[in-house]
Amino acid sequence: MKTQTTHSTVQAEIPLSRCCPLVTCGQAVKQGERIATSNVPEKGDIHAPFAGKVVHVDPFRIRIDQEEGDTVQPVSFDGLNAEELSAKLHELGADIPPSTDVDTLIFNAVDAEQGIVSRRTLLQNAHETLERGAQALADVYHPMTTTMAVVDGVSTSLNKATTHVISEQYPAGLDPLVAKAVTGIEAPEKTLVIGLETVFHVGRIMETGLPVMETMVTIQENGKLVPLGTPVGAILDEAHEPVNDHDRIILGGVLRGTAAASPTQGVDRATSAVTVISNPAPVAQDAACVGCGECVRRCPARLDPAMITSYAEFGMYDKAAAAHVGTCFECGLCGFFCIAHRPMLQYIRLAKSELAMAAAQAGEEN
Repeated sequence: MKTQTTHSTVQAEIPLSRCCPLVTCGQAVKQGERIATSNVPEKGDIHAPFAGKVVHVDPFRIRIDQEEGDTVQPVSFDGLNAEELSAKLHELGADIPPSTDVDTLIFNAVDAEQGIVSRRTLLQNAHETLERGAQALADVYHPMTTTMAVVDGVSTSLNKATTHVISEQYPAGLDPLVAKAVTGIEAPEKTLVIGLETVFHVGRIMETGLPVMETMVTIQENGKLVPLGTPVGAILDEAHEPVNDHDRIILGGVLRGTAAASPTQGVDRATSAVTVISNPAPVAQDAACVGCGECVRRCPARLDPAMITSYAEFGMYDKAAAAHVGTCFECGLCGFFCIAHRPMLQYIRLAKSELAMAAAQAGEEN
């Protein structure tokens, strides 16, 4: 693995989106120790990126100060069947759904947004690890066909998968559109798309027997391997990227990323980039929809984002569900083209989150 790893982190702040903490403040943890468990089936558990002491725990984050300490013992995968391997990978931090009936497995090697090169960097520098990950995922799902989605000019393949060239124009690289491009069908059944970063995470697990503790992040259009929980401010400082007053730090790209609450917020497995947006970038505001219809014209999923976000704004989540908010794959084009600068994507994510929590509560009651 030729990619440089960042080692300057002295404190990690691990986000706990839809995860439950397993540690308490003041507790000493080993490197790789499980510190939070996922409460959704497609998201893996969370582990300490280094040994240290837990200094803060709340429902949204865990902070760990780095100290001298031990590393957990590697696990063995010998003799595991597909279901057991899937469960073990999930426990060790791989964001993969449970083993299901999969006919077509697609590895998405296309960086979704312009300026993000995380997947491209993995293809260039971590081919052996990716091969291990691709083989393990094939062992889990036993697909009839395996395809790798790439941009034009990329000839690399994984685990003897066929390659399918995807347009570099946004949002063609998003998973639902990749699935349609490969199969020719919208929302095809028995088809699973897995991002290349997840293939890499699975490969690292298989190579080391240790949980996921690092991920590939784009900074200044360069890919860098960083420990999970590394504060975005530390990443930007090491890259000598200035952040001025009123600038916004984004985890991800400018269209689909989320704003960091502060420079101490750490990256997680889904963080593809750390981006700084400087003024005079438009600021989203709770303005009324002007009814221009621009978001409807731009929506690649053919939804009515104006109506869906209005339902979400006023807490009418059941109506947002009826308007198919779950079909949205969060490309962010509605908010980008909104002339009123409404926080379209944020409202959509709010509705999805509230509906997911309601469904989880209903399941617990039953």
